Amino acid sequence: MNWADRNIVVTGASSGIGLRVAELLVEGGARIIALDRSPPPLAVAAHVKVDLGDPDSIDAAVAALGEGPLHGLCNIAGVPQMAGDEAVCRVNYLGLRHLTLHLLPRLVRGAGIVNLSSTAGYGWRDRAGLLWELAQVEDWREAEAWIAAHPVMFEDAYDRFKEALVVWTQAVASGWFLRHGVRMNCVSPGPVQTPIFEDFTRVFGKGNVEDILARTGRVPKPDDIAPPVLFLLDDASRWIVGVDLPTEGGLSASRFASGMRRSRA
Repeated sequence: MNWADRNIVVTGASSGIGLRVAELLVEGGARIIALDRSPPPLAVAAHVKVDLGDPDSIDAAVAALGEGPLHGLCNIAGVPQMAGDEAVCRVNYLGLRHLTLHLLPRLVRGAGIVNLSSTAGYGWRDRAGLLWELAQVEDWREAEAWIAAHPVMFEDAYDRFKEALVVWTQAVASGWFLRHGVRMNCVSPGPVQTPIFEDFTRVFGKGNVEDILARTGRVPKPDDIAPPVLFLLDDASRWIVGVDLPTEGGLSASRFASGMRRSRA
C-alpha cells in the first residue's frame, strides 16, 4: 500500500492499535495528523490535542486542522468500561460521530473511514431497531437526550455503544458512498494486548477472556489489527462499504463449531 502524499487523521495514535496504525501509515509515506490527548511517540505531520468526550474540544481540533484535503480517517481512540458509562458514551460513540460528521466535507472522493468497534458489539441485531433510531439523531445534545430516555444504553454501556457504532456505520455508509464517494467500515477485534487490556479482563471477566484465548490460541497484538484497518482505508477495498469486519482470530467460527457439535451430540 502506497500512502505517499496522503493526509490521514488517526485518533488514539499515541498508544495501542492507533499507534501501530499510525506507524504503518508513516512507513508508507502518509502525512499523519494525530488527534489524541497526548502526542504520539513517532514523527507525525501534526499532533492536535483533543478530548473526544467534549464537542467543543472536537470543534476546536477540527478548526486547527486547517483547510487542506484529507484522504482518510481512522477512528481508533476509545475508553474501556472502567472509565465509566458517561465517558464510554461520549468518547466511544458521540465523540466519534461528531468528529466524523465534521470531517466528512474535507474527505476527498475515494477516501476511507475506519471505525474501531469490538466483538462486544456483536449483539447489535438484538437492538437494531432501537439503535437505528439513535443513528438518525445527528445533533450531540439531542442524541444525549435520546440516550438518557433509553436506560438500556447503560446496561453494559461498553457493549451497547459498540453496537450503536456498528449500526450507525451501516445506517449512513451507503448514502455517504453515493453522495460523497467516501467509504466507511468497522473493524471489530476481541481483547487486544494494549495498555487497557487489564481493564477489559476485569470488566468482561477472567473466565470469558480465558475462553477467548483458548479458542484463538493467543492474545492478539496491535500488529494483528492494524493491517485490516489499512486495508479498509486503501483503494483495494473500494467496493467494501458499511461492513463490520471481524478481526478476532476465528473466535466466532470456533463458537459456531462448538454449538453445532453440541446440537448434534
